[in-house]
Amino acid sequence: MKLDGEKVIDQYGAVLAEYIHGEWHTKDPAVLKFIMEQDKPEKVRARNEKGHYIKDDPSTPNVNEAWTTKPKGKS
Repeated sequence: MKLDGEKVIDQYGAVLAEYIHGEWHTKDPAVLKFIMEQDKPEKVRARNEKGHYIKDDPSTPNVNEAWTTKPKGKS
C-alpha cells in the first residue's frame, strides 16, 4: 500500500481508500490503520540553522527542546 495524494493504492494500482469531503472512505480496517500511521508526526532531534543538535534546557523541565516533530512522509 502507498499513499498517493488523496488515495491509498495497492501494488497493482487499485484504489483501496479515498479522501472525500474531509474524510477517508474505505471498507478495509487495515487500510484505515495504515492511513493513521502515515498521519502521525515523527519525533526527530531538533537542529539549529547550522545543522547541529540542540540540547535540552534544564531550566524548563516541562519542555524538551532537544526533540521536535515533523509530519511523516512529508518534506
